[in-house]
Amino acid sequence: MELARGDARLLVRVDRYHEEAAEPAEEAASTLPDEGQLVLFTAPEEVAISPAAPALPELVALSDPPLHRARRLSFTALSTFDQCAYKYWARYGIGMRDRPVEGDGAADMSATEIGSAVHELLEQLDLSAPVPPEVDDERIAGFVAAYCNSTLASRVASLEGVAKERHFTFEHDGVLVHGFLDAFHLADGRALVVDYKTNMLGELSPEEVVEEDYRLQRLVYALASFRAGAEEVEVVYQFLERPDAPVESLFSRGDIPELEAELSAAIARIQAGEFPPTPSEFACAGCPALDLVCAGPRLPRGVPPQLSAVG
Repeated sequence: MELARGDARLLVRVDRYHEEAAEPAEEAASTLPDEGQLVLFTAPEEVAISPAAPALPELVALSDPPLHRARRLSFTALSTFDQCAYKYWARYGIGMRDRPVEGDGAADMSATEIGSAVHELLEQLDLSAPVPPEVDDERIAGFVAAYCNSTLASRVASLEGVAKERHFTFEHDGVLVHGFLDAFHLADGRALVVDYKTNMLGELSPEEVVEEDYRLQRLVYALASFRAGAEEVEVVYQFLERPDAPVESLFSRGDIPELEAELSAAIARIQAGEFPPTPSEFACAGCPALDLVCAGPRLPRGVPPQLSAVG
């Protein structure tokens, strides 16, 4: 009988109780070899030819894997990409560790250590009545006092319910964007985001530094606030070296498409593996690629594009 199961067809013969005819004795005897020798090989009368194997489809070549695929981006990663895409690649693409930034003497702290210490102390402050704590290191004490005595500190102190180190997370173009806000306040649809910076500005103005190094970070702060329900967002960067010259930026909901488009463009460049070096004194400080695979400030202008794919 013939059985069908899905796309399979099977031919089944049922003869379980059929008795086979006994082989004639003389025919069976003729198959025995002379002198007791066993027959190892016999030549079949007809050689069955196997049917030709079906033709398989041609293998399709796989595309080259992406140089780097970001799934999560912190605001620190985005600001690093803003400063120098090649520094971002060294840190987050291939996992190189930052180089220590030497101080003026053996006992000096690095710029990163000073920044971390200042942020930790500012996080412990009572923002409604900020008072500088006693700190042995003069630079750290000076930065904390710069905030406490600033006009911005007085403004923040007048607000109720200011959150410190407020965490945020949102998804954009398949990437999880996350980070912390130094100080965040939301009331009546208006959000205020404050970010303290301990950068040494040198001859640059605070506005120039924000535009060059923190543009992406700023728009992420704005988008995170809009996701939290704000109708209007003010982002304030305060460089504690110049506490009375904060950089203030105001965004409304009408700016969201432009902000999202700029973030999408940055994420697309990261996913496409576009990591050209853009050296500067600030970006190169502590860069893990400096003097190993990148000449940093010694690079000539018009760096060849192939440097963007060095791994």
